[in-house]
Amino acid sequence: MQLKWGIAGVGMIAHDFLTALDTLPPEQHRVVAIAGKDVDRVQRLATLHKINTAYEGYEQLARDASIDIVFVSVLNLQHYEITKLMLENDKHVLCEKPMGMTYKQTKSLVDLAREKGLFLLEGMWSRFFPAYDALEKHITTGGLGEVYHINVQFGVQINDIERNLMKDLGGGAVLDLGVYMLQLINFIYKEPPVDVVCTGHLSKTGVDESVSCALKYKDGRTATMAAQTRATMTNKAEIIGTKGTISLEYFWCPTVLHISAANSTEWTLPKGKYKFHFHNSAGLSYQIQECWDCINKGIVESPKMSLDESILLSKLTDTMRAQLGVLESEL
Repeated sequence: MQLKWGIAGVGMIAHDFLTALDTLPPEQHRVVAIAGKDVDRVQRLATLHKINTAYEGYEQLARDASIDIVFVSVLNLQHYEITKLMLENDKHVLCEKPMGMTYKQTKSLVDLAREKGLFLLEGMWSRFFPAYDALEKHITTGGLGEVYHINVQFGVQINDIERNLMKDLGGGAVLDLGVYMLQLINFIYKEPPVDVVCTGHLSKTGVDESVSCALKYKDGRTATMAAQTRATMTNKAEIIGTKGTISLEYFWCPTVLHISAANSTEWTLPKGKYKFHFHNSAGLSYQIQECWDCINKGIVESPKMSLDESILLSKLTDTMRAQLGVLESEL
């Protein structure tokens, strides 16, 4: 089966996605059209990546009958509206995270996809890295004993102009960085926390520019997470169990799993034809392949990143943003 892709959005992630897709078998994946609001940028990406059809705006992409699945990589604020448009036009969708800005939006998209029997996946690309499979195997076979604490940090230094823009783009420490930490914690504990306590700082425009959270789980388990836009942090996760600790570097896109001095595994990412904008973006190919694997088997939800989990994560990010004072106007 050849999956025919449409691309909605022409930002840096769209370029990285197309470059990663190009490393996969052409008999399984083909990009047939790309769409965006800035027609010059659409044409530029279409030319670079040899895509035959370029649309201005998203309506024509949604109505293009040759497309099976659409990758939605527009601004966070538009994820809901564009994903909804594609689902209404019977397209499968892979949507960049966060799928919706709020629980309400996310739940509505999940309900629509389920009602129409369409494949929908929130682009939590971390989940599809082989290191995550190996980590899960190590934990489930008792390698760490009982896991009692997870500590995650994610900080990237961005300037004031970008920080102020975050409001208009639907960004912020929780939605841009926090979801990555939450998905890892949830990947390991596999259930929602019983309590969440967050604090942090808002910028002058009301965007969360930092967040620190403590999460309490059943059976004596806890987690802490911190995101920061004013300073670069260690950007790693520590998973602490009764038999030891695993430190996961670049936890959102890891290519190394270091279990002990004698037990370390490294995976090589595919080489792209063009330079990637973001760290380890070649690993987007794992997520693209997951779409093919599921659709080929007639599965409409990825077992590695279920829609119920997307709903749970959106509830948690709502809670966090509300505690920080970001959400009053949105809920």
